[in-house]
Amino acid sequence: MMEPSMENCLTQVLQKDMGRRLQVGQEIIDYILDKEKSHDLEQDQTVLDKMIDSIASTWVNSSNFKVSCTDMEVALLGLDLLSALVTRLQERFRSHVGTVLPSLIDRLGDSKDQVREQDQTVLLKIMEQAASPQYVWDRMLGGFKHKNNRTREGVCLCLIATLSTHGAQGLTLSKIVPHICNLLGDPTSQVRDGAMSCLVEIYRHVGERVRMDLSKKGLPQSRLNVIFSKFDEVQRSGNMMPSSVSDKNFEDEESVDGGRSSSSSSSKAPPGGRRTVISSVRRPSSASANKPTSKEAAAGAVDEDDFIKAYEDVPSIQIYSNRELEDHLAKIREVLSDEKHDWEHRVVALKKVRSLLIAGATEYEGFPQQLRLLEAPLKLSAKDLRSQVVREACITLGHLSLILGNKFDHGAESIMPTLLNLVPNSAKIMATSGVATIRLLLRRTHYPRLIPIITSNCTAKSVAVRRRCFEFLDLMLQEWPTNTLERHVAVLTETIKKGIHDADSEARSIARKCYWGFHGHYSREAEHLFQALESPYQKALQSHLKGSDSIVSLPQSDRSSSSSQESLNRPLSVKSVIGGSMTRSKLVGSRVSPSSGSLQRSRSDIDVNAASSSKSRLSTVPASRPSVLQRPSPPGPTPH
Repeated sequence: MMEPSMENCLTQVLQKDMGRRLQVGQEIIDYILDKEKSHDLEQDQTVLDKMIDSIASTWVNSSNFKVSCTDMEVALLGLDLLSALVTRLQERFRSHVGTVLPSLIDRLGDSKDQVREQDQTVLLKIMEQAASPQYVWDRMLGGFKHKNNRTREGVCLCLIATLSTHGAQGLTLSKIVPHICNLLGDPTSQVRDGAMSCLVEIYRHVGERVRMDLSKKGLPQSRLNVIFSKFDEVQRSGNMMPSSVSDKNFEDEESVDGGRSSSSSSSKAPPGGRRTVISSVRRPSSASANKPTSKEAAAGAVDEDDFIKAYEDVPSIQIYSNRELEDHLAKIREVLSDEKHDWEHRVVALKKVRSLLIAGATEYEGFPQQLRLLEAPLKLSAKDLRSQVVREACITLGHLSLILGNKFDHGAESIMPTLLNLVPNSAKIMATSGVATIRLLLRRTHYPRLIPIITSNCTAKSVAVRRRCFEFLDLMLQEWPTNTLERHVAVLTETIKKGIHDADSEARSIARKCYWGFHGHYSREAEHLFQALESPYQKALQSHLKGSDSIVSLPQSDRSSSSSQESLNRPLSVKSVIGGSMTRSKLVGSRVSPSSGSLQRSRSDIDVNAASSSKSRLSTVPASRPSVLQRPSPPGPTPH
C-alpha cells in the first residue's frame, strides 16, 4: 500500500515498470480525490508539475499504435489520473492544460476505441471544469494538421462532441472552420467524412451564416454543392438548433456568452454561463422535470417507473456454480467492451446481466470481483452512440443499485460522471435515462464519495446540468441519513450558498429547497449560512418556506419547486414550522396536504397587501422561540 504523501505519489508516477503502474494507479487516483489524505497536493507546485507532466508523457502516451494490453490499461489509468486531477483542481488545472494537450491530442488517434473515447471524455471534462472550450480549442488547432490521419479524424469528432455538449456560443468558430475546410481534401476518406460531419454540426448550431462563409473560402463548386446538399438535408429534417437564428458567435471574433435566465426570455444573459444543447432545445420547468408528460414520453423520454418495470423484463437463466457465473460474465464483458459487435448484441448482453442478478448471481463469492471487472464495459455502454444501448445500460445500473444497495458504492462512484455527461444530451431518451439512473442510484446507494461528484457539477457551466444536480442534491438531503453527510458539511454549505446566488432562477429555487433539506440535518450550520446571506436572499428563503408545502413534506423528494411557479398554498399555520427550533423530525415528519381551495400563482402575481398581512402575522410569533426566519439577527443555537 502506498504511503499517502505527494513525494511518494510522484515516485510511483515516475517509475517505469508497467505492472507496478497497474498496481498503484487506482491508489494514486484515490489519493488525489481524497482531500484529507492529499492536503499537500498543491503545497509544492514543482512536484505537482512534474507529476502531471509524467502522467501525460509516460502514462497517457504509453498506448502507441502497436500496443500490448498492459500498455492500453496504463494509458487508460493515465487518463483516469488526469480526470481525477481535473476534478480536484477544477479551474486551477487551467495552467496545466498546455502540458497535457499534446498527449491528449495524440491519443485521439489511438488504435483502441476505448482509449480514444476516454481521451475525448477527459478533454470535454477539462472544457467543463478547468478552462473554457475556446481556451482549449485555441491550443488544439494543430491537431487538424497532425501527421496521424486517425488523430485528424479524432479532432473532428472531438469538435462535434464539444458542440453537442457546450453549444456553439462558447466557441469562435470562424477560427476553426478554415482548418476543417483544409481537411475536406484530406487523402484519407475517414478524415474527409469527419470534416464534413463537423461542418454539418456547425451549420446545425449556427445556421445560414456558415453557408455564406463557405462560399467565400474558394472551395471547388462541386465540393460546395455536396456540402450545401448536406445542409439542406439537416434543415429539412428539423434538427436545426433554435440558437441557429443568431450567428454572432460565427461572425464576431469575440463571441458572446450564450447563457440566459430561464425565467424570462427578455432577461439579459448572465456573464459566465454557457448554453448547452438541452437548454437551447427545451427548458422544462422543474415541476414537470421528474415525470415526463405524455407528449415527452411519446418523444422517447423515460423515468424511474419505466426502468423499474423493465428490470425483470428479461429472459430467465439458471446458474449452478461460481465458474458458470464467471463464464457468463466474461462473455458479457467481451461483447460490451468491443464496439464492433452489433448494437443489438450489446443490448442482449446488458439484459443478460439483469437475468443473472435475478438468478441470484450476488450470492456467489466471486460476484464482487466480477462486478469490478464489469464496471468499465458498463461505463462504455453508457457512452454508446446508440440510444437503445445507453437505455439498457442505465436500466442495468439501476437494477444493480436496487439489488446491491450500498455494496454498489464503487460502481456508483465510477459511473456517476458518465451519467452526468448524459444530462445535457440532445437526445431525450439519453438525457432522461441518465437522470433516472442517477436518481435510482442516489435512492439506493448512499455513498459519501458521491457527494463531491454531484456538488462539483452544481457549478457546471451548463444550466441544465446545474438544475439537475441541485435536484440530485435535494434528493440526497431528503433521503440520506445524516451520518452519510457528515464529512461533506462544508462542501454542502458552500454549494448551497452558490446555488442560492446562481444566475439561473430555477437553479436558485431548487437550491433554496436544498437549504431547507440541509437545515433538517444541520440546523446550526444552516442558520450560520442564512446570516451570511444578503437581505434579498434571506427574504427569498423565507418566502420559499412560507410559499411551498413541498418543503414541509420533505420525504416527497421527487417534487422540485419551479422558479416561475412557486407554490403559495397556505392552508396551514406556518407557526408550527417557523416558531421553534427546526429539527429534522419536525421538518421531515410533518405531512400537511394543501386544501382544495389553496391558491397557486407565480411570484410576479403576489398581492402586496397579502404579503404585508402575512408579514404582520409572522411578527406575532413569540420571541421566546427564536428562529432564523423570524428576524435577520443571529438566532440562538439549535440542536442538530
